[in-house]
Amino acid sequence: MFATIRKHQTWLWGLIIAATIVSFVIFFTPGATHSGGGRIQSQFGTMNGHAITAKMYLAAYNEAQIQQFLRSGSWPDRGDARRTSQQLDLQARQRLVLIDRMNKLGVRVSDAMVARWIEDNFSNNSQPNSARAMYLELVSQLARHGLTESSLVDFIRHEVGISHLIAVVGLAGEPITPREAAAQYRRLNERLDTEAVVFSASNFLASVQVDPDQLARFYTNRQQFYRVPEKVQVQYIRFNFTNYTAQADEFLAKRTNLTAEIDALYLKAGANRFVDTNGQVMTPEVAKAKIRQQTVEEQELLAARRAAAKFGTELEKLKPVKAENLATLAATNGIPLNTTAPFSEIEGPREISQRQAFTRAAFGLSEERPISSGVVGEDAVYILALKGRIPSEVPPLEAVRERVTSDFKRDQAQLLAREAGTNFVTSLTNLLAQGKTFADACAEAKVTPIPLPQFSGASRNLPDWDRRINIEQAKYVAKNVETGKASALVPTADGGFVLYLKAREAVKDSELKDALPGYLAELREQGEFSTFNDWFQHQIELTGIDMPSANGESQ
Repeated sequence: MFATIRKHQTWLWGLIIAATIVSFVIFFTPGATHSGGGRIQSQFGTMNGHAITAKMYLAAYNEAQIQQFLRSGSWPDRGDARRTSQQLDLQARQRLVLIDRMNKLGVRVSDAMVARWIEDNFSNNSQPNSARAMYLELVSQLARHGLTESSLVDFIRHEVGISHLIAVVGLAGEPITPREAAAQYRRLNERLDTEAVVFSASNFLASVQVDPDQLARFYTNRQQFYRVPEKVQVQYIRFNFTNYTAQADEFLAKRTNLTAEIDALYLKAGANRFVDTNGQVMTPEVAKAKIRQQTVEEQELLAARRAAAKFGTELEKLKPVKAENLATLAATNGIPLNTTAPFSEIEGPREISQRQAFTRAAFGLSEERPISSGVVGEDAVYILALKGRIPSEVPPLEAVRERVTSDFKRDQAQLLAREAGTNFVTSLTNLLAQGKTFADACAEAKVTPIPLPQFSGASRNLPDWDRRINIEQAKYVAKNVETGKASALVPTADGGFVLYLKAREAVKDSELKDALPGYLAELREQGEFSTFNDWFQHQIELTGIDMPSANGESQ
């Protein structure tokens, strides 16, 4: 939990700044929209025909943040603020539906059940009373992100309730019998001994002849692949986190109990939680210095956000709204104005260390919305203004001839590789029918067979597997190949491969006996979740809640 906070942290703007200036919240809250008359509207949608209040939504949003924090071990990544906000928005709305269903079904979770959840999820068998220490540490961590202990308790209470819903609803599913599970396990874990022949395009590149007319047709048919993407150019100002180090130090100096707080955090976490880059446990002095530095960085980040929000509030007062307002106000405030080189949505600006969120914000600008709200980067908060757009265009062949030629040669080499593979299959089929071995056929065709590690339908990553062959493709193909026979050519991005099945090894009865209880439990759990998911989708429809679509907008 003590990973570098600045690198992993993102906060809901409204929650952080709500205690200071209301307009700060408006400038940074996801989902807030600006009307033409300068009014601010915030819409959380409806559920069960009633408006979702800000209190309901923000409580669910808090729980979504806690959920991500516990699953990943880090606070929701602020590197891509828009995508993170969309993901949390979806999770928050899902939780609203589940909480609503729990209330309607009368699901009640006692304090004792909450305590049991904490004990089950936070206990460390090697450390007595570890559950309480971990819980208190988590409360402290959440406090750094503006969340209270009551938010954590609500989250846990709802997690217990959701688990109860899954168990109850899942029972309505079709149960799987031990006999069915055994048959599935045998099919999935049957071992396959195979060999393969790979036909790679790289082996045929030297054979490709480039005909000018063919090259021109190739380019004409694929012009969209060579289209130069739209580019934007923006001006921006930045509020560097490190500009607020002195302010952070001053703030912390006023916390007379800071040393005690750091000592308490260190003790609750345990010495083994603090390791250096070499995996060595830090000394108490170094670990506590790290905790203090993280606290300083939090305050720097918060101060930078406040400064950006204050600037944004002043910026909104300039009418009419236009991109030039950023330069005007920056000059008035003595803030340097920067200009990027034109960049595409794929490459992003080279001047910015954390490009994804910056790029997304830049391409969201338009003449109607020429200035962005605050964009959190790796080491600063940015505010952007649109300077210009360069439309997309298709360049002439001469401008991209080298690239087109390379693509043409690889395309032709791929066709040659697949032609060679198809010819090999024809020859192999005939030779096997004549009683020849697979090795004889490979020798006659002058190709080298590759022995593959034994695998089954349950195999995932095998250390000695040939990476030119997709294991999922091999598993699918092998299901339909008879022992002692070969597959047709299996196309791949690099050409293709042919799979020869030498033998099948059935699952032993002793193995099945040991594995069946766990496998049966796994299948039943999957069935419960499948039934629950179907039920949950129906509940979303029943509540009529506004859910975000694929593009992040509410439906």
